[in-house]
Amino acid sequence: MQKITVGIVEDNAQLGQDIRDKLALTEEIEVTFEVRNGKELLQTLGKSDVPQVLLMDVQMPEMNGIEATWQVKKEYKDLKIVMLTVMDDEQKLFEALKAGASGYLLKDAKPHQLLNAIIDVIEGGLPLSPTLASRVLSYMKGEKEIPKQAVKTFNVLSKRENEVLECLKRGLTVKQISDNLFIANKTVRKHLEHIYEKLHVHSVNEAIIKGLGL
Repeated sequence: MQKITVGIVEDNAQLGQDIRDKLALTEEIEVTFEVRNGKELLQTLGKSDVPQVLLMDVQMPEMNGIEATWQVKKEYKDLKIVMLTVMDDEQKLFEALKAGASGYLLKDAKPHQLLNAIIDVIEGGLPLSPTLASRVLSYMKGEKEIPKQAVKTFNVLSKRENEVLECLKRGLTVKQISDNLFIANKTVRKHLEHIYEKLHVHSVNEAIIKGLGL
């Protein structure tokens, strides 16, 4: 089985080791490097093989995780980035999504949650910490006012496409969407293709950002 390659960007050496320890519990992951800030990350990416996924700390010296995400996505558009943080900050979440992040988890995530998040982003999902996922969902339930731009977005999508988009905003994986809507995985992916085409976006996080009018 081919392993998923992962790079760790964490300024705290002990927390970096904690992440390594969690990933070491599975044979599906190979950590290719660990760096301490965004500047070191950019230098490393230019000198070594680019991993499939980055686990990126939000708060770092030199260059923080959100700025680093902006810079990385300019050069490596297909590289998946999962932000790791100690606080479930909604504003930081939206900033990270705008920058191109593909997920946002708390650092105390269990080993299986971290592994599932990595697999999820590889499959095109958007893993979020449960509390942040519920906040995003609150926009859809009307508990928070949906920006006017988002209303325009919903109108161009079919009923089923809006249902898929809603599931994405809840942080569900393709398989979970398939189970919730009682449709095949390939049907979910086909709906995603249509959503991307209609919203003129190329990724899950772009679709969510446009769907919320952010």
